[in-house]
Amino acid sequence: MEPETQSTFSERLLEMLRTKGVTTDKLAQLTGISDRYLSALLGDEGEKLPPAPYVHGYVLRIAEALGMDGEELWEEYQRDGGKLRRSGKRDTLPQNRFVTPQVNKRVLGIGLLVLLIVVYGIIRFPSIIGMPTLALENIEDMMIVSTSTFTILGSMNPVDELTINGEAVYPESDGRFSRAVELEPGFNTFEFRVKRFLGKENVLVRQLFYRTETSQLETLNDTSEENF
Repeated sequence: MEPETQSTFSERLLEMLRTKGVTTDKLAQLTGISDRYLSALLGDEGEKLPPAPYVHGYVLRIAEALGMDGEELWEEYQRDGGKLRRSGKRDTLPQNRFVTPQVNKRVLGIGLLVLLIVVYGIIRFPSIIGMPTLALENIEDMMIVSTSTFTILGSMNPVDELTINGEAVYPESDGRFSRAVELEPGFNTFEFRVKRFLGKENVLVRQLFYRTETSQLETLNDTSEENF
């Protein structure tokens, strides 16, 4: 009578997989062990496995996935004559291909900051580069006024720079501005310069004629003399 042949570790492991209805692909997903090392374990190809500490970890994960005692299964693997090699300084633990790689938070933060700066630059580009605009609300060229004090009203982009006859004018947050000026009798010239940062400069010139009471009387006298 021939002695009963004892099954190997890999044969018993395959039998356990069949009993549990677990495929090798499913086992790889449950344990995170690569197909290459699973095939080596199931095929008794110890020379293709990493050092013993890593194989020990693989066996423990397989036992957990199949509901078995991990240390008992490991002892069984060793008794079965599993080929093990010691770990060295250059050995590294194989990566779990089912684990999502960790993202460097600092690099991610810097990337998001750069993205926000680029988006902000695109949005703000028209206000940095280009021709500025200026709207004058109550002054027209060659307009005649009869008071010596005149308040200029207008609106602009609040980020632009405005000067009236070389003097800086600072608008409100909504872009509206006002500037009171003293007029000399006769023509008064006002030069408006509005400049955009890194952009062009827009120049407008307006003239106001200040007609005093004396000039009005002179005009009336001249008109009366012409009528006679």
